[in-house]
Amino acid sequence: QQEQINTIITVLSCPVYRSKAKMTKSTTTNTSNVRVGVRIRPLTSSERSLGGNEVVRTNEPQKEVILGENKRKFTYDAVFDGHVQQEQLYNQVAPPLLKSFLDGYNATIMAYGQTGSGKTYTMGSEHGGGISFGFASCDPSAPASSQQRLGLIPRFMSDIFSSLNNKSSSESESESDSSDGCKNPLNEAKSAISASFLEVYGEDVHDLLDEDGNNTCSRANPLPLREDSSGTVSVVGLRTVSVSSAEEALGVLHAGTLQRTTAATLMNHSSSRSHAIFVVTLERTINDNGVDMTTVSRFTFVDLAGSERLKKTGAEGTRAREGIKINEGLLALGNVINALADEERLTKGTKVHVPYRQSKLTRLLQDALGGNSQTFFLACVSPSDTNASETLSTLHYANRARNIKNAPTKNVDAHLLELQRLQVINNILQCELVKERFVALIGSPSSKSSAEQEENDAIGILKEELFQKQEVQDYLNRLYLAAEERQGRSSGNSNFSFELRPPTSNGATLSSFLPPPPPSRSAQVHPFSGPNSQIGSLVGAQNVSTDTAFGDTFEVNPDEDMAILDQLLELQNQDQEFDRAQKHGQEELRIVEGELEEQEALLLQLRESLK
Repeated sequence: QQEQINTIITVLSCPVYRSKAKMTKSTTTNTSNVRVGVRIRPLTSSERSLGGNEVVRTNEPQKEVILGENKRKFTYDAVFDGHVQQEQLYNQVAPPLLKSFLDGYNATIMAYGQTGSGKTYTMGSEHGGGISFGFASCDPSAPASSQQRLGLIPRFMSDIFSSLNNKSSSESESESDSSDGCKNPLNEAKSAISASFLEVYGEDVHDLLDEDGNNTCSRANPLPLREDSSGTVSVVGLRTVSVSSAEEALGVLHAGTLQRTTAATLMNHSSSRSHAIFVVTLERTINDNGVDMTTVSRFTFVDLAGSERLKKTGAEGTRAREGIKINEGLLALGNVINALADEERLTKGTKVHVPYRQSKLTRLLQDALGGNSQTFFLACVSPSDTNASETLSTLHYANRARNIKNAPTKNVDAHLLELQRLQVINNILQCELVKERFVALIGSPSSKSSAEQEENDAIGILKEELFQKQEVQDYLNRLYLAAEERQGRSSGNSNFSFELRPPTSNGATLSSFLPPPPPSRSAQVHPFSGPNSQIGSLVGAQNVSTDTAFGDTFEVNPDEDMAILDQLLELQNQDQEFDRAQKHGQEELRIVEGELEEQEALLLQLRESLK
């Protein structure tokens, strides 16, 4: 028994404890498919004037979209016909995404479709319609028509802040002390929300919240993209604005929408000429048993520019070049979807190259497609037979996206998870040590019932009345004093302390005390420190002596290190080859664009001569 106590004291006094067995990496098994929905807008007056007829209908019970007289059927996760109101659509789309976002997971909504199909209206980011009524979401006196036209973004902003306020209120009530009504600081949650807004115009990324003195969005210097060691792509220099209410968040959205590039075409009087990405970031900190656990989740709203046919839009000059760039970006996005949704690859389980680097748009959407996010892909289509070919292409596009599998993980600092795990282990060892030391206080097995004996045999569970006995408290105090002395001798740092917490016995089960598995690298989406940092930094250890019983347990595997270096060199060579190919492709693209401009000039001359 004394040897067991000495061993536990050594473990508690050692700043870093790691067994000689190699620590295995935990893998993420929580995969989910991209959810896909289709919205069919009503016929427009221009389509009616051209004699257009509705050829797209829905079968809501079967969640099918039926196209044309040959009745081609496509099945999706949700379908919305032209009679579905904005609120009905939101109520079907929002709950799982909103819950995931508030729980610390990334969420994405992506609107895709041909130009004029109602993407911007559905998202609620238009400055001529839904966004102008964004501030009415919290105003019950606003007109009913204003409330009905609210898009997804204003409704999400309202519900995010109301949910956080309700959660804070309920936590404050449940955590107040029954005797004096004071809050428990160990479980108090703190939240901070920020927003950013950017557009991808051609192949340039611009900050829609960055304004110069003339109140126009600065486009002289496009923002570069950077990818960190964990694979997270970020925009260097992108402005982030802190918001504390739904009104402030919609104000940021409105300010950015006014700077977005739009122009009139034959198919849309206010056609978006760029892809817009509005990101809301929630940073939530909860003090869990003395450890500040911070989760950082992102909600990304993507309003893609509509695919175009120059013959229908009548675009010329700059508008035509914009349409070509838009189609190039959407083509790159389609290549990514095809690679991720390849049925043969999914059947065989083989890996395939996903061309995220083909476009800046696809690089920004890495998490949404095949990455760390809960994603809803909303395809918007026209019901008119005059747009049947574009509608068919969009339905095929959306149908392939259903096969994409994402791996959403909770965005928590892995170091803090490890610290929490070590504290749980310490509590379990504390309970078992008290049981072994004070057998007389527990009583003999013959004098107890089977239920009491079963509770006593459970690992990590101890009756609170036993823990509160004076002799138990005195013994634990002596135990931690001995650990503090050993800590001071081994590292020269006497700042060693543990907080004594009685284990929960009422209603506690073994699973409540079991430590979670070690966090995987994929769980670190937010740029925290890497998972291979020494755990000793968590408990304030600075110098680890090799004189301790576990000081020689660190192992280095040269073969693994060399394999990692070989992989890094191979990736570097691949990156250089890609850069060379990209430069060559850009040169060829410039030549083709020059030829197109010459052909366009010749066509204009021919048109003038024909006139």
